[in-house]
Amino acid sequence: MRDYKIITLLLIGVFVITSGFGCKGLGCSTDSASQPVALTYWGVWDSPTQLAGLIQDYQASHPTVKVTYKQLRYEEYERKLLEAWADDRGPDVFAIPASWLNKYQNRIVPMPSTVQIPVQEIKGTIKKETVVTLQTVKGLSANEVKNQYVDVVYNNVVKNNQIYALPYSLDTLVTFYNEDLLDQASLPEKIITFNDLVDQTSQLTKVTTDNKIVQSGVALGTADNIPRFFDIVSSLMLQTQVNLKGTKFNPVGEEQSAARFQEAINFYISFARPGLASYSWSKSLPNAFDMFSSGKLAYFFGYSYHADALRKAGVPFEWGITNFPQTEGSQGTKYYADYWVNVVAKKSKNQGVAWNFIQNTASAQNVKKYLDQNKKPTALRSLIIEQKNNPDIAPFANQVLTADNWYTGYDYPKAESYMADFINGLADNKIDINNQSDLKLFIDRINQTYQPSQ
Repeated sequence: MRDYKIITLLLIGVFVITSGFGCKGLGCSTDSASQPVALTYWGVWDSPTQLAGLIQDYQASHPTVKVTYKQLRYEEYERKLLEAWADDRGPDVFAIPASWLNKYQNRIVPMPSTVQIPVQEIKGTIKKETVVTLQTVKGLSANEVKNQYVDVVYNNVVKNNQIYALPYSLDTLVTFYNEDLLDQASLPEKIITFNDLVDQTSQLTKVTTDNKIVQSGVALGTADNIPRFFDIVSSLMLQTQVNLKGTKFNPVGEEQSAARFQEAINFYISFARPGLASYSWSKSLPNAFDMFSSGKLAYFFGYSYHADALRKAGVPFEWGITNFPQTEGSQGTKYYADYWVNVVAKKSKNQGVAWNFIQNTASAQNVKKYLDQNKKPTALRSLIIEQKNNPDIAPFANQVLTADNWYTGYDYPKAESYMADFINGLADNKIDINNQSDLKLFIDRINQTYQPSQ
């Protein structure tokens, strides 16, 4: 009799457990679906407020997933990542520049073809019940990325037919202009080509008798005081069809490319050469963005985040944005892309959910609100036409289809530093672009960054 009572109690216990007695508030179709998942997400430029909408919307449809975002300073970002991974407490999802993808290749995982995700849904015909079920969600294919995103994204994030990252937005280098300075110089139209820029520079630049610049037409010719100088120089080289892409850096390996490389670099340096008609900049001037913000620089090349900074600063002059200038005679247009992408850490214990979070939040229907609220340009083809009608974003949206970049090495910051040394050396007449030893040293140093660190 005692054994019969024990068996009866066990059966009752099994019934209570399997009938969902432990699922409070939401019904649970499976135990694994109801298990909470905690994702950590690290980034640099987006604030928690900027990402709040994306995260909240994802959590609303995935109630067992909790996403915690942490914003870090750029200067400490890589160090914090390495320290966290060493202690097995790193983020599941983290944002990096697209130019860092090769560097982090061994620390991230590609998007899986399918993942099982806990999703909230309503079931029942008479009695409606909200339940959490495990659903199999298909990942994107490489071809879908190619069709949905602009070309530069596909070229950057897809490797060996696998997807290693997805962006929320895509920024391109544009031209900021001070409308007041153009009006004062009786220049009714902003520049379209680099020839226009040379023509206008002499009318916009004011120089004292000892060659001190008190008002500049454009910030070109140096490295240290020009934000994103690397991108400007890169854009010039891409427009003039210098051979930059490949498994190594060799812009002078072919005769025509070598001539174009020299032409592009000399053109850039000419704006820091006293005595030339294009002279408008020197290494003694303040940071170019600061000088533009103070109303003493007519043209500045920058990104959408510079527009945000100008709006917040409330500068006391009229300014606008137009497309980055093009080289006359070039085939088509070419713009430079610089953007961040979201990746999943190899050490994440929730890789499938982490990738689903990226895929879901980066989709057109979900990321649109984030782009609209933060005035960010899209990387998705389906949103370009709408953004072209938004005056705050139109100049960027007009450029994304033909945006490009070139660096595929393993240490972009070091490559940028080597480029800075090269530009500064030329501007200071310490090296000569026609000197084969100087040129070889520069190319060899860039190529050092194409070797993966041990």
